[in-house]
Amino acid sequence: MTQTSASEKKELSSRAAWDGDPPHRTAARERLLEVAAHCVARDGISGTGIAHVALEAGVSRPTVYRYFKDRDELIRCVLLQAGLRLANEVRTHMKGFDDPTEGAVEAMVFTLEGIRENPVLKQVWSPPVFDAVVLRGFTQPASIAFTRIAFSDFIDAAGWDEAEATEVMEYMLRLIMSFLASPDPQRSEQELRDFLRRRFVPALGL
Repeated sequence: MTQTSASEKKELSSRAAWDGDPPHRTAARERLLEVAAHCVARDGISGTGIAHVALEAGVSRPTVYRYFKDRDELIRCVLLQAGLRLANEVRTHMKGFDDPTEGAVEAMVFTLEGIRENPVLKQVWSPPVFDAVVLRGFTQPASIAFTRIAFSDFIDAAGWDEAEATEVMEYMLRLIMSFLASPDPQRSEQELRDFLRRRFVPALGL
């Protein structure tokens, strides 16, 4: 008789249907977000819908709608969760940079690479088309707040007040979005750093 491997057992477990409502709403919502993130990473944003997530989670579509009002909210929450995780990674990485000038350059380079390598976030920029609803969320208050978390040490070193920091974070997000949406001309990492030192750092007043 064929034995079920550990990975197969894990996969079967992740697809097991809920027996009624899960005991904790937060845990249920987190599980659906985890499943949705897996679907986005595998099938892309356009290929992920409520039905796909329900099937993958082993629940009905009404169960998914119990936690997310529609597909747009589900996708937005998946991206926000992935964005917060990246923000924490950036914050950890940035602790080694005390000079705000070099911190600004490093923040951009590390964030761009982090988005391009993240299995969920990179789907936002995958061809053939960009989702306007998704892109609209790139500079919303939650995204700016995550960026402020990521760059908190850099903001302190630069000496910006709250209004200045919020405006700079918005500017950085808009610049990151342009690099991701229009990557040409292609630059090596060193060329990108040099470009940012010449054009981006002066724009921040550093």
